[in-house]
Amino acid sequence: MEKQKEIRKIDVESIETRATESNDHLIEGYINKFDKKSQFMKFFEQVDRNAFNRTLAQGHNIFGMYNHSSDKILGSTKTGSLKLSVDEVGLRFSLQINPNVSYAKDVYELVRSGDVDGCSFGFYVLEDEWSYQDDGTELRTILDLELLECTITPFPAYLDSEASVRSYDQFKNKQLEQQKQEEQRKLKQRQIAIELELL
Repeated sequence: MEKQKEIRKIDVESIETRATESNDHLIEGYINKFDKKSQFMKFFEQVDRNAFNRTLAQGHNIFGMYNHSSDKILGSTKTGSLKLSVDEVGLRFSLQINPNVSYAKDVYELVRSGDVDGCSFGFYVLEDEWSYQDDGTELRTILDLELLECTITPFPAYLDSEASVRSYDQFKNKQLEQQKQEEQRKLKQRQIAIELELL
């Protein structure tokens, strides 16, 4: 089955800018925080604390962008301008902005002023699992993913995506199929029991 790109826009809480002694312009914060559930989108979702390990170890190029626009690249892991690391809190990023690129400097200033305060990431889900919470709602846990890009965005809300809804629909269909099979199994058992009583 073809992989479907999913995008999550999250309320970051702690995105910030800073300038170093060597006059580097940095935007830093967390792309994703562990143990934080999404907004309700027919289900809740969270990212396992090991979900980023493989994609970071593989070392493929991951882009830093503004608002998911490939026309507004802010950095990349290939050049070292985007650094990603996992700690106890979540997936942390440090993005070194090139002040000679006008839109990049504009993004830096917008973050510095607080007008833009969100992060997002685009990814493929490689493995997930579904479970029920105490209140009966379903919880999707992403166990492994392929990270494609990290984005600075003015829209810091955790949004639904078509791919995640497809995953949910597959989960529900599988659940219905299992229920149907269980009902058929019980019906067959009852029929056998009736036949045995008639003997």
